[in-house]
Amino acid sequence: MLKSIPDLSKTLVLVASKSGGTLETLTNEKMVRKYFEDKGLDPKKHFACVTGKGSPLDNPAEYLISFYMYDYIGGRFSVTSMVGGPMLAFGLGYDNYEAILKGAHDMDMNAANPDVMKNMPLLLALLGVWNRNFLGHQTCAVLPYSQMLVRFTAHLQQLDMESNGKHIDKSGKFVDYATGPIIWGEPGTNGQHSFYQLIHQGTDTIPCEFIGFSENQMGMDLDVKGTTSQQKLISNMLAQSLAMAQGSISSNPNKCFDGNRPNLCLLAKKLDPYTMGALLSLYEHKVGFQGFLWDINSFDQEGVQLGKVLANQFLDLYQKVNKGEKIPASDNLGAMLNEMP
Repeated sequence: MLKSIPDLSKTLVLVASKSGGTLETLTNEKMVRKYFEDKGLDPKKHFACVTGKGSPLDNPAEYLISFYMYDYIGGRFSVTSMVGGPMLAFGLGYDNYEAILKGAHDMDMNAANPDVMKNMPLLLALLGVWNRNFLGHQTCAVLPYSQMLVRFTAHLQQLDMESNGKHIDKSGKFVDYATGPIIWGEPGTNGQHSFYQLIHQGTDTIPCEFIGFSENQMGMDLDVKGTTSQQKLISNMLAQSLAMAQGSISSNPNKCFDGNRPNLCLLAKKLDPYTMGALLSLYEHKVGFQGFLWDINSFDQEGVQLGKVLANQFLDLYQKVNKGEKIPASDNLGAMLNEMP
């Protein structure tokens, strides 16, 4: 990727790690730093960091500037924190980043609305709990009808499943009910030609959340045979939603659709920075509300921490192997390494 950068002398590198000790981040940072040094450039003039105040990365001798993040900000909520702020402001321009913050703020205010029927995140959360706990559906497909949101579902996978993938409540007891669902999905028109068949006629019911926009965000919409490209896109989304809800009866069993497949449509005028901020905040509050309802802690990630601890144990073994030391046969982790080709 670095070889494609035309002029490293005009390149700023942002290194983000709250603890300043995440091994993957430090490894990548060292690799990129060496690349700059090999090109005769001083990394100190090109590297900035986003970290906790006083962390190992908070070093003026190594970084042009340090942007500090608060201890209580988790990585899943990073777009509107200092983690996402500098990167997005540099990449999109501050006016666009400010619009993202404005959209997120307005949705934050909506999440505080005591009228349940006007509180969008709470409605989304309650529908999700209904599908998960009362109807027993294990998954939820998020289907944006915009190629610009091609990675949005992957973002929601972390936001939702890392937050609410818990089986212990806040008092430390095992829950006796289902919590976070499996989140998955793809942009709509791609999905229509792959997994929508299973959603329509499969033996498992999969709740769906459609996301669509009435205007093309690029301002390049074309009129083909009397309708615009965006109208064709929205028509496909609405048709899929209606087909899942109503189904269809035919004398040919292969063309019978049961319907009653739960789904909802989120519609906005245009995917601009303001709307993107509101959309991110909408799902953040949805996940938070569901965590409150399930009485779980949505703001830790012990599964991730366990993986890091075990990974460091494997790395310790690799260091011994690299030094020519033998790993005892009684060492279970060492036995796993010895079985590798």
